[in-house]
Amino acid sequence: MILEFLDDRKKKVLEIIIEDYINLAEPIASSAVVKKHHVDASPATIRFDMADLEKKGYIKKPHTSAGRIPSDKGYRFFVDNLMQNPRISQKTVKSIKEKFDSIENLEEEILSETVELLSFLCGNASIVVSQGKRKSLHSGGISKMLRQPEFFSSEKSCSVIETIENHPLLTDILDDYTAENDVPIHIGAENEHKALKECSVIARQFGDGGILCVIGPTRMHYEKVSSALDFFSRLLTEMLG
Repeated sequence: MILEFLDDRKKKVLEIIIEDYINLAEPIASSAVVKKHHVDASPATIRFDMADLEKKGYIKKPHTSAGRIPSDKGYRFFVDNLMQNPRISQKTVKSIKEKFDSIENLEEEILSETVELLSFLCGNASIVVSQGKRKSLHSGGISKMLRQPEFFSSEKSCSVIETIENHPLLTDILDDYTAENDVPIHIGAENEHKALKECSVIARQFGDGGILCVIGPTRMHYEKVSSALDFFSRLLTEMLG
């Protein structure tokens, strides 16, 4: 995928469209970019910028809307060039550590609690693969993922659920992803498995070959999910080695 050069204003417009679409799940119009965000440019200039972003493939027009939504290529540019990776709040850290203090220090219990907390924080499906004495996979948050409008189609949601529930297949997919680089984020069509081609899959390694993962729509809060995965990766490495 070729990511063409964007000047600072177009980067800002793309960032606004992506962040607003992640939060609103509705196409973003040029008028909303100008009025809501007080961009220092005329509405005509923003319309020109959005037309250029669309021509370059960073945003696209849904069939029935005057607004625009990000494409896989737009999300990729955002992740590679614009995304911040803030640490999760100290209040959240304290709450998570209190949860772990209340359970026995058994690996299976720790991993089960991790998927519940991770899916709660990220609002999507979460998976933990342990490479301990015996390989195990824990998943949670599927119902949270299905509340996203992208999964209202029963055919689409069923195929994603079947992939998550096929533990050997999912483990192989995640093993391949984490072998590619240190911070694997696969967006939409970047996923080779057919059922995941409209999803984003973000993974992290922990300990001795363990894998943490969040699966959801491409309209995912990449910064929040990445921060949560970074935190749990460090925490599980400390707790389980």
